[in-house]
Amino acid sequence: MEPSSLRYSLALCGLVPLMFWMSPDKAIAQTNPETNQLAQAQPATITGIRLDTRPNRVNIILETAAGQPLTLPGQPFIQRGTDLVATIEPAILTLPDGQTWQFTAPTADIAAITVEQQGGDRLEIIVQGQGELPTTAVSLETMATIATKDDMADLTEMPLDLDAMPVEELEITVLGTRSPRLVSRTPGSISVIDAEEIDDNLVQDLRDLVRYEPNVSVGNDRRYGLQDVNIRGLGGNRVLILNDGIRIPTQFTFGTPALGRDYVDLDSLQRVEIIRGPASALYGSDALGGVVSFQTIDPSDLLALTDKNNFTRISTGFETTDKSLNYGAVTAFRADSLEALIGYTGRSGFEARLPEGNEFVDDRYGDRDNFLGKLNFKLSENSTLGFTTEIFRSTNEFQVAPITAALLQGPRGFQGQNETLEADSYRERYSLAYLYDNPDGEGFIDNAKLQVYYQNAGVDELRTQDFLNFAGTERRFRNLSNTFTDELFGGEVQLQSNFRWGKIDNRLTYGFDLSKTNNERTRDGLETRFDSTGNVTSTTNQVGSDNFPVKDFPDSETTRFGVYLQNEMALSDTFTLLPGLRYDTYRLDTTIDELYQRNSPDAEAADFSDSALSPNLGFVWQTSPEIALVGRYARGFRSPLYSEINAGFTNLTSPFFRYKTLSNPNLKPETSDTFELGIRGDFPRGNFSVTGFYSYYENFIETFANAGTTLINGNLVNLFQSQNVGAARTYGVELAGEYRFSEQPHGFSLIGSLGLTVGDDLEDDEPLESVEPLKAVLGLRYRAKEDRWGTDLIATLVGEPRLRGDRPAGSYSPEGYAVVDLLGYYNINPNLKLNAGIFNLFNNQYFLYSDVRPLLNSPEPVDIARYAQPGISLRAGLTWQF
Repeated sequence: MEPSSLRYSLALCGLVPLMFWMSPDKAIAQTNPETNQLAQAQPATITGIRLDTRPNRVNIILETAAGQPLTLPGQPFIQRGTDLVATIEPAILTLPDGQTWQFTAPTADIAAITVEQQGGDRLEIIVQGQGELPTTAVSLETMATIATKDDMADLTEMPLDLDAMPVEELEITVLGTRSPRLVSRTPGSISVIDAEEIDDNLVQDLRDLVRYEPNVSVGNDRRYGLQDVNIRGLGGNRVLILNDGIRIPTQFTFGTPALGRDYVDLDSLQRVEIIRGPASALYGSDALGGVVSFQTIDPSDLLALTDKNNFTRISTGFETTDKSLNYGAVTAFRADSLEALIGYTGRSGFEARLPEGNEFVDDRYGDRDNFLGKLNFKLSENSTLGFTTEIFRSTNEFQVAPITAALLQGPRGFQGQNETLEADSYRERYSLAYLYDNPDGEGFIDNAKLQVYYQNAGVDELRTQDFLNFAGTERRFRNLSNTFTDELFGGEVQLQSNFRWGKIDNRLTYGFDLSKTNNERTRDGLETRFDSTGNVTSTTNQVGSDNFPVKDFPDSETTRFGVYLQNEMALSDTFTLLPGLRYDTYRLDTTIDELYQRNSPDAEAADFSDSALSPNLGFVWQTSPEIALVGRYARGFRSPLYSEINAGFTNLTSPFFRYKTLSNPNLKPETSDTFELGIRGDFPRGNFSVTGFYSYYENFIETFANAGTTLINGNLVNLFQSQNVGAARTYGVELAGEYRFSEQPHGFSLIGSLGLTVGDDLEDDEPLESVEPLKAVLGLRYRAKEDRWGTDLIATLVGEPRLRGDRPAGSYSPEGYAVVDLLGYYNINPNLKLNAGIFNLFNNQYFLYSDVRPLLNSPEPVDIARYAQPGISLRAGLTWQF
């Protein structure tokens, strides 16, 4: 990015909060000053209160007498311990039952909602958490009752607004501090995406999930599927991915196989949280660039939507690009002290069609299935025992395009004729959790979570290749079978204590986690040779340089242990300090067997151990009811992986290029130091968030770095080894916000976000090419009255990447692009909802940077079209719940 573009982007980020600061209040005053003055002069009479409970949110509706509008503050709720509290004035509660209203347990994480007159004309609304801040989004609105003819006769001089007043939904994060906290009052930059947003955005996969997220992207392999999440320029195994607090397997790549981290079905989720920047102080190794946390749906999430003891949701949908179908059903029920859930989701489809170049696209059929079951037993008023089982399966079958098969690398003098691939991914996990919640108890521990789990995941690959010599007299057919397994055992203990020390309120979160992971990778193969008549002449397990079966690395056992402590210290009503510290140990134990030695007879394997200390210090300063300043320092680290310390990739027989990989037990952990400063604003007509960040990284690990040459049996052999190669830095800004044209919850609004990251490789003073280009998202949103229907018109604009200056001449350089999507939903009735969207509205051909980054050091390939994103497509989904 040119310096002028950077300055322009930073200036834009500075102007947006200024617009929110000045515009809303002035707009209110200029729109109708008489109404505003009248509302302040005469207290509104609250004649009724009701709750509107929806998935992931509770809406508190205050009904006022006809002609008495009630103005709400832009951010009505503040956090008070484990409760959300709002003060409304001037207002008087006139209910048939008196001056106190209460609703008990509207959701599983809300103990009660109370509205009470506090004397004079001041109301207090308390949303009481179940021992911790509720994660359910809470909003507040007012609605005037319909006036009678007599009322209208008395109010001819008074403006009357019968529409709902503004709704302010509160986003809660659990990931950012390991305890529920308002996103807008959290030091880090965090996104929360709930199940309703996943449905409304017609999300198909992990890449769709972050389509509109600033500084977040997902890599993809054309055959092996989605690979990893990239946050602020760091991806792969530098981003920690969790599912219900359990680690998802790491990414493994070598040569053609690229085994990614796509082990979660998004239709089974209640929410997703994304931390940008390091989070090792709470989550340990791999949280160097950030954390992605998936949380599966719970029985209480569904039962909160009904007053019955059972709830069922059925959904289906389709997409035209790949002719895919998705389908699912989930049901939950309650019986005495037992709550249970069972759910199934599935998806199947073919290859995506492109605006042009479909002759390069492989034929594909894929399907995936996910089963989720939960049993929660209420042991007492304050404790619950829960059991969860989840089974995930994904199959992708490919028939390589003929034009591509001809380019297969095979035996000398042979040309590729055909290639197929079947890749089966699986993940099974079983977990047992004990939850304790007793904030009013006399003990020091107010909340506790104890969890033990087992997870078995992996990928099985079956590849066939067909070759014919140029003379047409000999054919060779290869069957190649690869397996990768990742077996995980673990447990965690998390405790929380709330106490007052002097004049300071403290929320202490502390605990430890322990896990053990076993990894294996086996490759097998057989080559069958035929003569010109089709008769078998020979079979061999010597395929190319490999004498099958072999192992690419020794069987590895990784043990992780971490202990952490974080305190949220309310030094005043407006300033909170959040210090944290974590200590981690990491140990690798390897086992050499015959299959590993077959790959390289003199291969070595090294054990490894290390430790790390990760501090974190954040603050939240509420400078006014609308504005908060936030900031933090965080240190992150990533321990070397088993496959980086040891690898057995060796080829001593090739007539062209002989190589050998070396173990490196002296690798150091990758580390980062990050500084962030942000400003958050909540106003009656919108909200905004601006975050600036700077990160410095040391000891980046480069796999298979050149380690020189040596002579083996008189032949020159190239040596490769994983090495710590140098330092890097990234810095940039993130901006997100919404501006509503009125204070009503319905009507038009502008939405937008911007992500800009600049990265530098400090070793050779060149751009860091893992950093995504500038991305801006701008949209026009409309919501109908009573949320009957809504639509979003969203434009995504992506700039050109910063590329290294030492690339070969004529290398491919990706271009920027713009793409427009149109999304909408319609609530047919309270139980039936239709979602639909048109993506890539103008059928543009464009390329995601994460897809074409491997092409940066070579000329533009003839089959570049196969890397393009799909053309115009239609998606639709229907959800029925009862």
